[in-house]
Amino acid sequence: MNKFFWDKYFHTNPASSINYLILFILWPFVAFLVALADYSKREAKNVVYIFLIYYGATTVVDIGYYIDAVGYALQLAEKSHLPFSDIFNIFTNLYSDGDSIDILEPLLSFLVSRITSDHRVLFAIFAAIFGFFYLKSINLLHKKYRQSPNMDALILLAFFSLLLPVMAISGFRMWTAMWIFLYGAYHVVLHRDIKYFILTFGAVFVHWSFVSVNGILLIYFFARNRDVIYIPLAIISFVVPYLIAPFLSVISLRMGGVFEERYSMYSDTAYASGLQEQAQELSWFMQIGTDLVLYFLLLAMGIIKFKYGDMMKGKAESNLFSFTLLLLTFVNVGKTLPSLGNRFQMLFFLFATMYVFLFFVKKPPGKTISYLTLVGLFPMLLNSLIVLRQGSDTLNAWIFAPGFGMPWIMHDINLASVLF
Repeated sequence: MNKFFWDKYFHTNPASSINYLILFILWPFVAFLVALADYSKREAKNVVYIFLIYYGATTVVDIGYYIDAVGYALQLAEKSHLPFSDIFNIFTNLYSDGDSIDILEPLLSFLVSRITSDHRVLFAIFAAIFGFFYLKSINLLHKKYRQSPNMDALILLAFFSLLLPVMAISGFRMWTAMWIFLYGAYHVVLHRDIKYFILTFGAVFVHWSFVSVNGILLIYFFARNRDVIYIPLAIISFVVPYLIAPFLSVISLRMGGVFEERYSMYSDTAYASGLQEQAQELSWFMQIGTDLVLYFLLLAMGIIKFKYGDMMKGKAESNLFSFTLLLLTFVNVGKTLPSLGNRFQMLFFLFATMYVFLFFVKKPPGKTISYLTLVGLFPMLLNSLIVLRQGSDTLNAWIFAPGFGMPWIMHDINLASVLF
């Protein structure tokens, strides 16, 4: 192993690492903040990653109502009473009989159940996997930011990081699969690196629905950049998706099996009504938050493409724009199902934010803020606050206290109950 390889992948400053270790023991959250401010250093990145795992190990699931995180904790307790031979059921039930068709979460849960029924161990592992791909994706942008640091790029980088932060492990399967897919698709789309299809296809084993976006990725990979087709499709997709809903039903019936079952579940009238009732119970700002982000990103992409197109003629930027348009079309069509389109809209947000970010890193370094960023400040800030509010339900308030392990000593209390 030569010195260059060691310095690039493994080298850290021993003195700095020790200082971080001491600070993390004394006050983990302060160590996390210091590491964020010093994020360009490898040891700082390690501290951020460890803090994400620490967050997972302190997750609160006793919040008074049912969410996926509560289900994971209950299933872990149930599996702890099963014989080890039941591990084979995870594979034999795959894509059959309406049982779990995602392999990673059931397998992790079963393996952890052999050791303990404490949900905090399971969520620490969730955070380790989620956090790995989350930070790998952020690092792709951060590396470019370091080459041309400016306020616009920093704001977009922060927004990108807060679109789907670690609190999303409360819905581990969908959101972890999303970061895995995004990291792989980034290399496939921008650099046509086919080995990253391993990751995008692997996301299917974390959440089955990524079969669909892998199909979109394959279409783009072979069709390449066809903006003359993608732009009209994206525009039409805002108008006519509900006209094709009956055709989706016919297709699902012909495919049969799990596809028919899942389509029936997501298109069920009672299911749709339940989602509408939940939406009506949300505060006004939570209802408009997502829409404002959508409109801002569409506006920003349009202005960048048609006003500043000469700055974005690079192959990587052109690839990203074309794929994001095709993804937008899929998202709008997917909204004929109450869950599918809305979930994958987050994936569109991530790729669209990445495109806007790549525009801003072409600016000279500086502290001035462009009019485009100013327009997006309110939507980005509002959406980030909504994400943090929703995440506060499972965020242990003691994680902000000094002393490593304090959340394990004190009685669980979520941040939402403290602030709201």
